[in-house]
Amino acid sequence: MTFMPSGEHVDGTTAECAHLHLLLACFRASPPPMRLPEVTGRPLPEILGSGIIDADVFHAGHAIMAARYQQLGIRALLPLERVWTGTHSAARPGTARGHGGFHHPAQGYRHIQMDSAVTVLGDLTGAAPVSPQAAALDLVRSYAHDCLHFATFRRYRLTDRGEIARVQYGINFRHPDGRTYSAPDIPGDGPTRNLGIVMEGATDTEATAIARKTAQFYGITSPDLETDMPDLAFADITGTATATALSLDHPYARSLGRFGRTVTLRYRALLSEFDASAADAHSQITAAMIGGDLAPLEAWLDVRRGVGSFARMFRAPAFVGEPELVR
Repeated sequence: MTFMPSGEHVDGTTAECAHLHLLLACFRASPPPMRLPEVTGRPLPEILGSGIIDADVFHAGHAIMAARYQQLGIRALLPLERVWTGTHSAARPGTARGHGGFHHPAQGYRHIQMDSAVTVLGDLTGAAPVSPQAAALDLVRSYAHDCLHFATFRRYRLTDRGEIARVQYGINFRHPDGRTYSAPDIPGDGPTRNLGIVMEGATDTEATAIARKTAQFYGITSPDLETDMPDLAFADITGTATATALSLDHPYARSLGRFGRTVTLRYRALLSEFDASAADAHSQITAAMIGGDLAPLEAWLDVRRGVGSFARMFRAPAFVGEPELVR
């Protein structure tokens, strides 16, 4: 494997670029550690052969994902061996850390290390059996999500202290001192104005669509879960959960609900703002994320919202300079 995917770039002098390459290679040389608190597990290829999840469902989802991401221009997927998969938790039963799945605390993709930590959907404490099909669908969603993070354009620079600074991630930018182009969203409902949320929403839109197509391919219409939220879990995995369904009083459901309210619903509200189909808007955003070129998205928005609309919608008042200055 290469320690620098095609969508990653380093900026600076020749010596600075060489140093950045060395730093990134050092971070990425080892397989992913077991890094989730109280959770034990193994690399994903070992889990696929363990019988814990339905490997056929996962491999079908992997094929659907590979075809879709090839359409988007993604050349390579995150290697399966760099996905550490938690299968058991020492946490107290009934808590958020004791329940695995996409919304488990602290799981996700790490861009510096180029690895991912995920967990198997369901009770990780052993109090209830895991559904192999539902767990496979959830892993399809988690893996597809992290593969798109892996494929999103990134640019790095050295800070004055010799540390790695990610100065561009997809359509978002930051100065080496940490000042970001886009400010956090104001609490509440409505369209997002935070580019991190925009990209997270676009990423999960793709991931849940892939999980939904996988479920359709296998004729899976409801999960076989020994839990009090089977329908909500399935709707979340396949991207069909509604606002009214996000209020179930269960630790995992509360995490799911927070993600739905702060990411999914606000991203959908943003797409609905534009004088175009939601699919067209989503395609423009996704293409810009992967390619790292803001100009086509800016031009597309200018036609619908006026010249300079990208900056008016997403630029934080405190951000000094244009995105081109930190590319």
